[in-house]
Amino acid sequence: MFRSNEQEYFNTLLERHMSVLDGPLLLEGGTGLGKTRAYLAAIKGFQGKVAIVLPTHQLIEQLIISSDLKAVGIEIKAFRPRPMFDTQADYDLQKDEASAAAVMICTSASVIIDQRLSGGYNGATQRDYILFDEADALPDAAALQKDLEISAFEIKDAGVKTSVVANALDDFIDKTADVELKAKARIIKEASENPAWYHTVGSTEEGGISLFHRMPGLLLTRIANQKNVAFISATLKVASSFDDFKRSLGIKKESRLSDSIDPKIHGDMLVEYPLSENIVTVISGAPKPCLVATTSFQSSEELAALIPTAVLRTRDETPSMAALRVSEDGVLIATSAWAGLDTPRRWASVVVPKVPFGKPVEQDGHIESRYLDSRNVAIRRMRQVLGRGLRTPDAKCTFYICDSRYKSLGNFLPDRFSKSWWEGGKKTIELSKSERCPAIRKAALKHYGCFCHRCDLRPKNPTIIEVHHLFPIADGTRKTKIEDVIPLCRNCHELAHTENPPIPIDRLKTTDL
Repeated sequence: MFRSNEQEYFNTLLERHMSVLDGPLLLEGGTGLGKTRAYLAAIKGFQGKVAIVLPTHQLIEQLIISSDLKAVGIEIKAFRPRPMFDTQADYDLQKDEASAAAVMICTSASVIIDQRLSGGYNGATQRDYILFDEADALPDAAALQKDLEISAFEIKDAGVKTSVVANALDDFIDKTADVELKAKARIIKEASENPAWYHTVGSTEEGGISLFHRMPGLLLTRIANQKNVAFISATLKVASSFDDFKRSLGIKKESRLSDSIDPKIHGDMLVEYPLSENIVTVISGAPKPCLVATTSFQSSEELAALIPTAVLRTRDETPSMAALRVSEDGVLIATSAWAGLDTPRRWASVVVPKVPFGKPVEQDGHIESRYLDSRNVAIRRMRQVLGRGLRTPDAKCTFYICDSRYKSLGNFLPDRFSKSWWEGGKKTIELSKSERCPAIRKAALKHYGCFCHRCDLRPKNPTIIEVHHLFPIADGTRKTKIEDVIPLCRNCHELAHTENPPIPIDRLKTTDL
């Protein structure tokens, strides 16, 4: 059932939480862990009704056809909104089936609406357990915000003529017969009547009415603080902390079982930063198949014009659908490739032309987003897009980050790669020399202690202790792990290099100066 101890532990934490229900569970599982199978297995053994909540309908479809669902042997029913059905009868039938099922899957927006209707929409909020998958999307929740917009067409169709937002909302609530639309209008109206720094109500560019949240997850605050709720994702943490996620959803205190689990061994990754190279040159030289993750359809189309042999994800297809058209030696240029969608292709390289900061949101002519929110969105998206190339245990992927703004994000690499460094490459300064990563010294002294591991010198001045590479790096770029280095004093370090290759550490300890 489980392919690793980490996956089994992930499942165990969920099962324990389902039995104790001591607060909302925050559970981060690194890319490649196999979170879906782990939580489906936990749900199968749960004695009660469960709602699985995903950000988009595309992700719902992906789960329904996943091999994990078949492997675990669990049946789920999806709830979809009225506009997705041709007739009211078809909508009512699927709603009844989803409501009766032991496991129902739906979107985050439908949970907000169901909460507003006290369980009268799809009953998601009345379930014994609610599990939010891909929960990292909730803090910025672009899709969720779109779902809480009343379009200009819907306003016109209801016969609303006034352009004053407050009056238009009242008129719309009175005239529309659609329960879902009525609930949306009430949510927007309540926000307009209760001003706060983190939300505004205004007109969209097309003439609709929207609710903008700087912290859209707060729409789920009441649900997010329930004891029977779990939030799962590969990227819940920012700067090694759940604090940003908790702040965004208004979570006061999480379950004591909350944890972050990273696969100890899953794929191999090389990150390169060709900041001065032409993007077309980078893509041409990248191992194939290659995924190019862009920030917009416009930038995708502009780049595709320069690389006519590449496959371009169109505006009416998912990254998974577009990937089906990519050959083993091909290139896919796709926007929003970090959005959690699995693709049938295993990528040998992933190119990020621009760091995917969150877009500024404009409402009533004002920019409503903050840099901090945009940066945290970028961190989560970068971690997600790195995962596109690490889907299997034997995956080997090279990542090309072509935007210098990555430096403002801090460490966004998966934890299992944080204790190894690429060095030995040629860096042009006054002369060509082997480039060393300064993070290694700090990590080595913390790991081994600040003393010489040959003569046991423990100096008051720590600069006397140097970090010795057991294997030379002068021959070219390579990946250095913590076990590849050892702290030595300057004298012993020089002694080690009196031979080529350096004297092995066990023999060095018996060699006289």
